[in-house]
Amino acid sequence: MEERVVKTWLDIAPAYVNFLLKFLRNPREAFAKVAGATEVSSDLTSILLGGIAFAYLIVAGTASPELRNDPGRVAGVLRQLDYRVLPAAVLIATLAIAVVTHGLGKLYALFDAIGTRRKGKRQTSAKLGGSVEASVNAALGFVAVYTPLVTAAVCGIGWFSSVRPILVAVVGGLLALFALVYFPCSLSATHPRTGFWQAFLAFAGAIVLASIPLMLWE
Repeated sequence: MEERVVKTWLDIAPAYVNFLLKFLRNPREAFAKVAGATEVSSDLTSILLGGIAFAYLIVAGTASPELRNDPGRVAGVLRQLDYRVLPAAVLIATLAIAVVTHGLGKLYALFDAIGTRRKGKRQTSAKLGGSVEASVNAALGFVAVYTPLVTAAVCGIGWFSSVRPILVAVVGGLLALFALVYFPCSLSATHPRTGFWQAFLAFAGAIVLASIPLMLWE
């Protein structure tokens, strides 16, 4: 299995590394070829698979002995994963995140537009100016980078058991900040006529709307 993952990674590595570097430096540059696209990008799908393979290699090469032998529930679930279906599972999860974010973001933007008309014009309002395919492309690229990043963070924390609670809080905060900055950047880059703050407000609004059923359930 590891040999197959290595081969997959080596096949996709140049395109993935190029995308990774551009994404971290300037997401708009990384998504330039799919900006405003009305089709899901096959190139970004391949890059996502490269990100999954990269994450697998991180686990195989850097996971601490304690993490490998951890009898906890999370580690147990990870060990039971069938890595043959993992790429498909991550792809389906990414598509679900993109569709839900797009739908709820558009809904929140509609509410925001109604409120803006009632209260007067504002300089910035929630907006996603493109199709659901644009949101899918944004999610594919973001998850391709975020998955190895989270994997590396988990593996790194495993080596520092003495200060693990502090590291979990700090690293968790940094990962959340990364998502709050780079996912709206990705949405802005793929959706036409959509600025960062417009995408950020739409994304934040989608989170709020998605949280309401959970709060009511409790």
